[in-house]
Amino acid sequence: MSAGGSGAGRTRRDRTLGELVTGQLLRLCQESGLGRSDAETYAHVLTDSLGATAERSLDLPPPSRSFLSDDSTPVEFSLSFTPDAPTRVRVLLEPGCGADSLRENGRTGLRVVRSMARRWGFATEQLDALEDLFLPPDPQGPLALWIALELCPGGVPKMKVYLNPAAAGATRAAETVREALERLGHRHAFDALPSADGYPFFALDLGDWAAPRVKIYATHHGLPVTGTGGLCRMESGPDSDTLEEFLRTGGGFGDGTGHPLASEARFDRRPVLTCHSFTRTTGGPTGFTLHVPVRDYARDDGEALRWAGTVLGRHGLATDALDRPLAAVTPRPLRDGVGLIAYVALAHELDQPPRVTTYISSEAYEVRPPNTPSTDHGTPSSGRHEYGLRHSDDEAFRSTSGARISMEPYRIKVVEPIALTTRPQREAALERVHYNLFDLRAEEVTIDLLSDSGTGAISAAQLAAGMEGDESYAGSRSFYRFHETVTELTGYRHILPAHQGRAAERILFNTLLEPGGIVLANTHFDTTRANVELSGCQAHDIPCVEARDLDSERPFKGNIDLDRLRTTLEGPDGSRVRVVIMTITNNGGGGQPVSMENLKQTAEICRHHGVPMILDAARFAENAWLVIRHEEAYRGHTPRQVAEEAFRLADGCVMSAKKDGIVHIGGFIGLNDPELAEKCERLLIATEGFATYGGLAGRDLDMMATGLLEVTEPAYLAERADVASHLADRVRSAGVDILEPPGLHALYLNAGRLFPHIPPHNYPGHALACRLYLEGGIRSAELGSLYLGEEDEDGNPIKSAPYELVRLALPRRVYTRSHYDHVGRTLEQIAKNAESVHGYRIVEQSPILRHFRAKLQPVTS
Repeated sequence: MSAGGSGAGRTRRDRTLGELVTGQLLRLCQESGLGRSDAETYAHVLTDSLGATAERSLDLPPPSRSFLSDDSTPVEFSLSFTPDAPTRVRVLLEPGCGADSLRENGRTGLRVVRSMARRWGFATEQLDALEDLFLPPDPQGPLALWIALELCPGGVPKMKVYLNPAAAGATRAAETVREALERLGHRHAFDALPSADGYPFFALDLGDWAAPRVKIYATHHGLPVTGTGGLCRMESGPDSDTLEEFLRTGGGFGDGTGHPLASEARFDRRPVLTCHSFTRTTGGPTGFTLHVPVRDYARDDGEALRWAGTVLGRHGLATDALDRPLAAVTPRPLRDGVGLIAYVALAHELDQPPRVTTYISSEAYEVRPPNTPSTDHGTPSSGRHEYGLRHSDDEAFRSTSGARISMEPYRIKVVEPIALTTRPQREAALERVHYNLFDLRAEEVTIDLLSDSGTGAISAAQLAAGMEGDESYAGSRSFYRFHETVTELTGYRHILPAHQGRAAERILFNTLLEPGGIVLANTHFDTTRANVELSGCQAHDIPCVEARDLDSERPFKGNIDLDRLRTTLEGPDGSRVRVVIMTITNNGGGGQPVSMENLKQTAEICRHHGVPMILDAARFAENAWLVIRHEEAYRGHTPRQVAEEAFRLADGCVMSAKKDGIVHIGGFIGLNDPELAEKCERLLIATEGFATYGGLAGRDLDMMATGLLEVTEPAYLAERADVASHLADRVRSAGVDILEPPGLHALYLNAGRLFPHIPPHNYPGHALACRLYLEGGIRSAELGSLYLGEEDEDGNPIKSAPYELVRLALPRRVYTRSHYDHVGRTLEQIAKNAESVHGYRIVEQSPILRHFRAKLQPVTS
């Protein structure tokens, strides 16, 4: 790849992460005046610390979703400028970035710290005293342990360790910080801190420091530029005017002429950080640093550089001091992205001159596109909240390499032939199976859109994980890896594997429900409804009002009707309601997503009435993707962050991992209630298998764990949404209406509107499904009156479905756009001859889930 071929500024020699970041480090050292020998020593330290990750190809995605940088590069650089002193280069790294779990991430980091301590002869007693606080057996939060090295002449750096106060839970972060300070002798330090919204980092100086510091970082959401009073608690610290000027300049809150804008301007995107350092165990802080996340307020890096230059100039430093260092990191034009300059910080320490520090991103995997301008206070709209990345809706997604893509973010390694049958062959096949598409043999189907359940293509990483499956009957390694992955994703205390979603439903409902009860849902899907009814209960659907309008573009038509939920729970049947099921996305309701606000309100109502809320989480990642695209409060979040929050709103979940686990078999139950979990476990052992395999092979558990990590990757979800949009355009162009707006896992065709001449009791949806197969070898699923309707013994309709739909379910990573173009062409042919399509009647059916086994005949008159 040429030097100009990537936003990350790679050259042909930069084939691995280690080669890229060490090249950047060497060039930064050269610009700062550090000797070549020292620079090479530090480059070796960097690659040694990253371990095997340093050898990872840049063509692969990041080794993990590192919180260290926006694009998950586990390395960040910074330059510290002080008047009349050499520029200091620092490198921040995450040694455990390639670990399988946060626990192992921290342990890897700890090993690297202790190795450095032996190499350079410094003590780690302070870190050792805090190990149990910040590196517990089951850590939480976005990081475990980072190392920062200030690169000094002589080949021995000054070292800092960054730890996570939320390791024992975000709600305990303040308590953890206080306890850590007290253990280190700073008994009154926490009380000397200003009020804050959170404490993201706790840092320790290790090694050759004249006065080693303990540092506490605090977040300040929505901080006004005039709100600096009280932030700094150090003796002889900067005054409010100095800090306010820094905030205005670093955040771009000015009109370009040096005159400040309105006093109500505030940092309402990514929050400002403050850092408070202590070098002695009595008195207040001896250091204070104010960090501005410039990348969330500047339009692009050119503008960020100008703001940083102004800050440098106002503190007696050269305004162009960053020009050459930035060019040493990447050759890309600064206007092409934003985030190369991540933070600008103003630091004060007792008896030291102020210094300005700029934090520089490596951009190994992604270049963040420029921010969209906004008129708010004259600042750009960043689209980024505290953690996540937002792309405008009309923008092609950027791959991990920084390239813009509108194609599949994978390449095909194994292929399978598909059936290319003739129309006479398809006619004979349909007659043989009594016009029930479920009974067709797979080799008789050309494009199979019957279901997205267990029909996806597994990745190379999933296959590799499966090869390492542990097939022990009890306590296999595979189970514990699966358990750790699911626990980290969902937050539930009790995880039970099952062979698929309906098995999980059966176990939960047989344990939780009693005859005569009621189950409420935004919409029950077929097997969910069946399992409810088999338990002797009634399944009531209460979808939101917006769901009734198939043509509306309203984004959250999968929501539950909150008013009907309250009315039911407060009414005469309220005591009969056993559970509320929230299906995300709402498959029975057209694959429409559920908003986080609707989930929050549903959870609150359920808690108020003492009724558990359970997620049917089969498509949790796709729901999360649609949330970040359409729910303003979550625009800056990642799919993973939204998914984690959704799981934690509920009391538990059932999941078919055959959907958003991207596996061929598997599922699980997640619960917080220990008594309910114990009862479910007993039934699981009796009917499915022991609690550590649940009817699955060890390889299935391993592949499921990997799939649950892959499914929240933004590039994967963006491509899946793009394919669904592509098919939707082809279907509309064919003259066939769909349930709007299209989701990710399926399109729902409005067969009732296409065939108004076919009455509901002759199943227009099934008629369209059969014609799709006859014309193009395409298998689909009816979701209309065959699925939901009822007739008497003479075939007269008693109940019809509200809509006559056909679902085109999109298997994950299986078909390309050309396959879906074939679907569009087939529909176009059908729509041109819609009046020639006839209905069907049932000649044999089962009393439950009849659409699976029914036998039908054409109605030709």
